[in-house]
Amino acid sequence: MLCTASARLVTAPLGRTSAVSRRSVRRAGLRTVAVAFPTDSEEVKDLLKGKTTELQDKATEVVEWAQAKWEESDNKPGLVATGGAAFFGLYLISGLVNTVDRLPLIHTGFELLGLSVTAWFAYRWFFVAGEKEAITSKVTSITKDIGLDL
Repeated sequence: MLCTASARLVTAPLGRTSAVSRRSVRRAGLRTVAVAFPTDSEEVKDLLKGKTTELQDKATEVVEWAQAKWEESDNKPGLVATGGAAFFGLYLISGLVNTVDRLPLIHTGFELLGLSVTAWFAYRWFFVAGEKEAITSKVTSITKDIGLDL
């Protein structure tokens, strides 16, 4: 089984930099590389088959749940309107986030905010006594509620 890996940048010597821009050289140097993974072993095939059937079972379970909720509902136009409003809201929020992302100072402020929250969480995780066990127990309980086996 072949999978394409990320593009690899190949540098080439430049004769005259005035004739060729660096951007075009970078674009010309990008190539996709095919990587072969050994998927012929039986344990890999069994793992893939088991995960595929598990994913198919979950998908059919979700579809059956949605169909049952649709049939139970008396207000089907209201459900359609609510779904449409939800997608429209996601579209508006996406546009707002993209607009804020293009503003120079606000974008940098959000990056600093994210970095500070990450640093605070890492500090709690590594240096505060007892927090590691509490966070680990929370994560394992959430994964069990979701149905993940980690």
